[in-house]
Amino acid sequence: MGPISMQTAAGLLADLDDLKAHLATVDDHTLRTLLQRMPGKSVAGSAEMTMTILIYREMEIRKRDRNVVPCPPTARQGN
Repeated sequence: MGPISMQTAAGLLADLDDLKAHLATVDDHTLRTLLQRMPGKSVAGSAEMTMTILIYREMEIRKRDRNVVPCPPTARQGN
């Protein structure tokens, strides 16, 4: 496979951004189902590997966001 043009690369990056945005909108069950349907092993740099990585990243983002506990503002006592 030869080098790709800048236009092709830009299009692929835009497609990846669209895919990441879509994964952010699906529910947890769908995300887990997608991950289960991905092959256990995939060729480095393949579409399957890229998709699996994006799914794991979205799952980690959600996990991290759930672990954030908002801190209530502390009431200052008068001087």
